[in-house]
Amino acid sequence: MIMQQSPVQMEKGTYVGRTVREHTFKHIITTETTYPAGYTSEWHYHSNPHFSHILCGGSKELVKGQSDLNVVGEGLYYYPGIPHQNVGYQEGTRIFNLELEAGFFKQYELEVPPPSLMFDEQAQLNAKGLIRAMKEHYLHDEQSQMAIEQICISLIQPDEKLFPEWVPKIKAVMQDYWDQPLSLPQLAKELGLHPVTISKYFSKYFNCSAGEYLRRIKVERAVGLIRSGQNSLTEVAYQCGFADQAHFTKMFQRITGMLPRQYEKL
Repeated sequence: MIMQQSPVQMEKGTYVGRTVREHTFKHIITTETTYPAGYTSEWHYHSNPHFSHILCGGSKELVKGQSDLNVVGEGLYYYPGIPHQNVGYQEGTRIFNLELEAGFFKQYELEVPPPSLMFDEQAQLNAKGLIRAMKEHYLHDEQSQMAIEQICISLIQPDEKLFPEWVPKIKAVMQDYWDQPLSLPQLAKELGLHPVTISKYFSKYFNCSAGEYLRRIKVERAVGLIRSGQNSLTEVAYQCGFADQAHFTKMFQRITGMLPRQYEKL
């Protein structure tokens, strides 16, 4: 895709859609934006890094010569300064945005997530905290400031630092086999590793156990199915490989901070 115009810079708290709700938590800005059906934005880029969660609708996004569909239930990351354009917003598109100013990274001595996260199809942004942050946006009480700061720190911390070659490979394998029974020996065989290596170092690079990581993958899949509105929660639980709806409800709430039915009604 060829960019035909100079991109427009979007200042803090500003998006191409209409803002219907906005809160500021010191260096963190949360907004909910809506978009008219069929709308196509100008080429634009953002001043601050931000995350977006698509609650309804979606659009086609053009960036760096690529074209991707941003679909309902998806969690996205936008690195500052990278131009992109959104084409043909669907009717009723509604998006939650979580923006982080420079002061946030300075205060907590953290690095801005890299541009690669913007194009990482395996990034588990919803399961890592985006939905939890959205919950605080709607709750907006005296505790929300502390809660959302902690959520953001967890959200932007990389899963792996100076990671060995097998780390990205294990992410890909677990994404491929997320809906199948997967044992530690099977995982080790797929990667050509000793099971003890995975057992010993998985938590170091992913900040959770292999079993918990698989649960996060399943919850990420469930998020999109719930927002599509085409399946009952019982059907979503079954399609995402949970033993029953009770187990699904428990895991969804533990990972996202919300009950599936609460999230469904947003």
